[in-house]
Amino acid sequence: MAAGAAVPDRGAPPRPAREETFVVGRVTEWKPPRSLELEWRGVNFAPHEKTTVAVTFEPKAEGTLVTVRHRGWSALRDDHPVRHGLTGAEFSRMIGMWWADLISSLREYVTAKKNRPG
Repeated sequence: MAAGAAVPDRGAPPRPAREETFVVGRVTEWKPPRSLELEWRGVNFAPHEKTTVAVTFEPKAEGTLVTVRHRGWSALRDDHPVRHGLTGAEFSRMIGMWWADLISSLREYVTAKKNRPG
């Protein structure tokens, strides 16, 4: 195509024939402002497979201590796709780092919101 030539309009990309919804989790316990618990499933989980995430919030002088416990991994086979080829301590480390990133993002969001004027 020559420089300055018009780009043909190809329209919007095709949409899937149907949209699908995947439920990642279901809240099983809700005790504001102290805790919540939910079932969590990856997109590659079989219908009967799930893990449990328990989150507690503990007031501290300098803010809130958020503790996350993600249980149920031992019920998933070692070659499960969610493990990305990792087992034992390596897998636990990967999940711990994943949660650390999520909690760090939450902390940054809360700090930015708290520091906004108004």
